[in-house]
Amino acid sequence: MEIFGKGKTVAPNGDGKAKSHLSFRDIIGRILDLRTNPALNYVILALLGIVVGLVSLLLGATVFSFPMFWSYFDSPILILLNILPPVVLIFLVYFISGRAWIAFSFPSLIVLALSIIGFFKIQVRGDPFLAVDFTYVMEAGNILSSYTLTMNWKIFMTAVVFVCGVLFSVFALKHRPKKPLFRTIGAVSLIALSVVMYSAVYTSTEIYAEISGDQTGTEWSSARSYISRGFLYPFIHSIKDAAPSTPDWYDAQEAREALESYIDSDIPDNKKVDVISIFLEAYSDLSQFNVLDFSPDVYSPLHRLQAESVSGTIVSNVFAGNTIDTERLFLTGNTHLTSYRTATNSYVHYLKTQNYHTEGLHAGDVWFYDRRPVNANLGFDEYYFLEDFENGSRSDSFFFPTVMDLYQSRDRNMPYFSFNLSYQNHGAYESAWTQEPYVISQGGLSDESYNILNNYLSGIYDTNLRLESFIDSLRTTAEPVVVLVAGDHMPWLGNFNATYNELGINIDISSEDGFYNYYSTPYIIWANDAAKLALGNDFAGDGGSLSPCFLMGELFSQCSWEGDGYMQALRELKSSIDIINSATGIKRLHGTLTRDLPPDAAAAYMRLRSIEHYRLENFKYKN
Repeated sequence: MEIFGKGKTVAPNGDGKAKSHLSFRDIIGRILDLRTNPALNYVILALLGIVVGLVSLLLGATVFSFPMFWSYFDSPILILLNILPPVVLIFLVYFISGRAWIAFSFPSLIVLALSIIGFFKIQVRGDPFLAVDFTYVMEAGNILSSYTLTMNWKIFMTAVVFVCGVLFSVFALKHRPKKPLFRTIGAVSLIALSVVMYSAVYTSTEIYAEISGDQTGTEWSSARSYISRGFLYPFIHSIKDAAPSTPDWYDAQEAREALESYIDSDIPDNKKVDVISIFLEAYSDLSQFNVLDFSPDVYSPLHRLQAESVSGTIVSNVFAGNTIDTERLFLTGNTHLTSYRTATNSYVHYLKTQNYHTEGLHAGDVWFYDRRPVNANLGFDEYYFLEDFENGSRSDSFFFPTVMDLYQSRDRNMPYFSFNLSYQNHGAYESAWTQEPYVISQGGLSDESYNILNNYLSGIYDTNLRLESFIDSLRTTAEPVVVLVAGDHMPWLGNFNATYNELGINIDISSEDGFYNYYSTPYIIWANDAAKLALGNDFAGDGGSLSPCFLMGELFSQCSWEGDGYMQALRELKSSIDIINSATGIKRLHGTLTRDLPPDAAAAYMRLRSIEHYRLENFKYKN
């Protein structure tokens, strides 16, 4: 005989004991009961938060995808710092709302939405999404509206994870923490933990510097450095920099009034000539030191061009690297390198107001020094990199013809400005051998220095020949064109500057000669006959030495252009202070190098710095 009871069956057996088993209904009931189990709800919510954090990390890896993603796991602390925020947020909302589905849905939506924005911003701008970007919401919308966002599997996967998580939390997690005191203690504890973690860990520059995933290329790109740390961790780390600091010496009202005392001047239509500016990598004239004899004469093409141009030297802030300092001070007129994360006042933007089409070329990678987003913020209509050309190369055999092709294919109904950066002659230079000697006598040079020097000069000679050919092709054109050519910094010539020392070239910046030798590179401003006629200037003579921030002003002066108000203020300062070296604090006042300006000169300098700071904080060229 069998006796049926609710949920179980009892039957006699040989030893007189009852045998029992769960029915299907009972199993379902117990599973449903698990939905309200507190411990299980907490564990599953934590796991869901971890999944959201991992998805954010995968989005944070962007174009580097799985190789970068897996590299994150080399640092458990990095994983923890990226996963902790969604877990903490989920439990905080859980204690506040008492509903698991709300606890998952809203924090996950925020985290994943931010991660997707960061993913797309890297894709279209090459620029990471930082907390400060929230202050430029309208600008970001205008920027993104000009791009087509392409969905890929990561975005669809993120949507699937989110929808599945919401559905699971709605139907499978039914526990509701009801005790007010317990919920309050839980929420307050999480807030306290968040405050401590943010102040002690997430804002720490020491910790940030120590932990990362794959660091390949991070020394050249702030975007790669950011990506190497995931997304949530560097994003939270960036919060501390969202509010720009104001220097003690800065007064916005005084700076605004000082800038407004100058009136922007338009370029007369009959003087709107085309301008091609070219910055050459590690380009220097070693013949100036009179310690080398060359065969053939490596610098003869340059000297021929100098004889028919305005020529001088840039006294830069850098040596053997950090090209962006020279190039960006030229384009903006800023005396010090700064961040260019948003639309920034520049001479490029000014030229666009004068109906100039602005573009340029860098014969290097798009990510190098974050040039793609920065050049867009500086105002270029288009900017091209190696990735934009099927057969592009870093050599000048590609660079100069491509600059010319861009010029020839321009819209001839608009005046034209281009800014171009070469890559050939980038160090380091081979030290074990030399293909062709250009230095007649090795003299006291070691084999290593002799090889480095000859290999550097081989590239320079090729550059000079191609530069001269490039200029020659513009001589007889009917369109007026002005060409500015400059070196960005002196070259690296061996560890500890061995080659310079062996040549007897003084580069000790504590001496005046050493300072100039260390920081000076040549520039020329050349014009074809049509431009000379249009501008009423023969474009010949000594342009003197000056800092990169003054170089565009020198070009404008040769073209008889007044420029915008800031350029006028900068030109006024240059009449007394024409070198401002941010690396050493040295300035040149009326021809004398000094670190200590007299009160009147110091006041003039600080007035300009205040105008510069105001100009950085107040973008004027809005559409």
